[in-house]
Amino acid sequence: MEPAHFEAVLKGDVTCFPLCDINKKNLSEIFDKVSPLGNSLLHVASRSDHSHITQLIATNFPALITKKNSEGDTALHVAVRAGKFNTMKQLVDLAKQVPNTSAVALLKIKNDQGNTALHQALLELLTESKKSVDTLVAMARYLVSADPEVSYFENDIGKSPLYLAVKSGNKDILEYILKALPQIDRLIDKLEGRSPVHFAIKHKRLDILKVIREQKEELLVLLDEEENTALHCAASIGYRKGVRYLLEIDSSGAFKRNKEGLYPLHLACENGHVRIMKELFKKWPDPTEFLCNKGRSILHFAAKNGKENAVRCILKEKGMDKLVNRMDKDGNTPFHMAASHGHSMVVVTLLWDKRTKPDLLNYQDLTAYDVCKSSVLDKVQDQRIGGNNGNLEASGKVELKSSEKANEFQKMMTLAILYMYHELYGRLCIGRGRHYIPSTKPSVIIKSIKSKGRLSKEELNNRIHSLMVVAALIAGAAFSGVLQMPFSGDEEGTDHVDFWAKHDVEKSMVGSFMFANMLAMNLSITAALTLCLALLVDNKLAAILVWVAFVLLELALSSGGSAFWWAMELRSQTYKLRHIKADVFSFVSIRTVSSVFIYVQGALVMIPLLTSTMGWQVLPLFIYLIFFFFYFLLHWSRSFFSRLLKTILKYGLLGLFFLLIICLGVYSLNHRT
Repeated sequence: MEPAHFEAVLKGDVTCFPLCDINKKNLSEIFDKVSPLGNSLLHVASRSDHSHITQLIATNFPALITKKNSEGDTALHVAVRAGKFNTMKQLVDLAKQVPNTSAVALLKIKNDQGNTALHQALLELLTESKKSVDTLVAMARYLVSADPEVSYFENDIGKSPLYLAVKSGNKDILEYILKALPQIDRLIDKLEGRSPVHFAIKHKRLDILKVIREQKEELLVLLDEEENTALHCAASIGYRKGVRYLLEIDSSGAFKRNKEGLYPLHLACENGHVRIMKELFKKWPDPTEFLCNKGRSILHFAAKNGKENAVRCILKEKGMDKLVNRMDKDGNTPFHMAASHGHSMVVVTLLWDKRTKPDLLNYQDLTAYDVCKSSVLDKVQDQRIGGNNGNLEASGKVELKSSEKANEFQKMMTLAILYMYHELYGRLCIGRGRHYIPSTKPSVIIKSIKSKGRLSKEELNNRIHSLMVVAALIAGAAFSGVLQMPFSGDEEGTDHVDFWAKHDVEKSMVGSFMFANMLAMNLSITAALTLCLALLVDNKLAAILVWVAFVLLELALSSGGSAFWWAMELRSQTYKLRHIKADVFSFVSIRTVSSVFIYVQGALVMIPLLTSTMGWQVLPLFIYLIFFFFYFLLHWSRSFFSRLLKTILKYGLLGLFFLLIICLGVYSLNHRT
């Protein structure tokens, strides 16, 4: 294409060649040429809004109407993209006059992205400013009226013009398309499981749902590719308004199943939408009858996905007793599901419920504890991965897809909880009338974690020297504590034992401080002497002495912390006796935090003592159990403060509103007087 020809068409100058001679000479060779992008002169005219040029070229060279550029666009695509309504209408009318073609055929032509001209109009509607919306809507309406069937043609990414109309949120064009759509039977076949209703629900557009109901209510009952109804979709994303609206239209939707046999209630439980669950509970008196194709109940789905709030909601509902220990077709209870996927909070919630039987065996003769061990230690894959498409048979066919695998940290906390219950709590046979079922398999943990070999003499000496430094520091701190008793806080900073005796300060407080300090000193000295002895014996005995010294130093550190706590108590007592004003909140917060750390320190001291009797291999489980304690506190506090904030926002704003009215009333009265 010559640049001069391109410029002449772009300007719409009919006096320039070749437009001036278009009716006189055979110029097909010129008009068949294209620009670097593959545009013909008709493409150029279509985007420039020179309708007389468009008509001139299309009339003389009708083959150009359906010709595509390098992006697969016809002149109609170009006109629509440029927002040229008159040019677009002119091209459609001219196509009717071309032999062997028609306007309908032109409207169905797709570009390289699979977009028709109607697609292009609606795509522009999603991106253009408000100024051009009216023009684009008018263009879309015209294209729909010319061929309604194009409304459900899909492009290469599966989007139809109907889908794009819903996405745009423009009610005018949506209503027009819905009215022009064919009968529902043909429509179901054409949509191929891609209902625009599901898109409206996913974007929580209740107004669009109402438009669809008014114009084409049959669309509300269409299923997607997984045979999910609109209610399935609304329940899965927790769209409460949508769920209520759909139930008002047809309450029987709550009892429809998808391809996997899931009810909407299953999806609500799977995603932890408690408010949706409560709405659906009202529709059927016995939700225990809702089972999927694998025989899994709503509690199975909540437990499998770690939705602790949904699990608690189900357990609180009346008549749910038979769901607690119900097995699916593989023999897995909800407790098995929670354990295998490493959901520690759900495991604790189910353990706390008296109806739960944690020692039940699935059809592979595995308890939830066995399943969790296999999951954490990756022993399942070595036992039975056969013709099961990768599913784990050794865990009772509990499917562990990569997208569903729990965080390893969560899994280890879950294993720690189950270990404590099974190996300690269960063996003692205490609590709530449960019976302990001994494990029929050797401990996977003990077998999988090999104990370390004996330490060399050099490694032992390094440990001894490190512990000696710790012992010396503790002894020095204890000695300093005796020389300088906790002072009263005055400017002199002197010893005030006489002051305490004069004001009858409790002897127990002073005695407790002295005892804790003495204990720290003696334990550290004993540990130091033990370490000195370890330097003189063989490696085997030295390793035992190092462990003894380590325990003694742990106890010494705890005693030092206890001494510090009593020193703080003495300081606060002397503040009160001297009538020094102190922040009550500070004292309370200090005591609270100190108490928490005392419990933590006690737990850390007990770990070596417990592991010495059960084997060092279980030490990580004790540590993960402590992690879970803090995780539980964080989870509980977050839930508590979230509910508190919602309550404050709900009632606090109302209170502020009434307070504002009262203030305005008082102000107006004062202003009048």
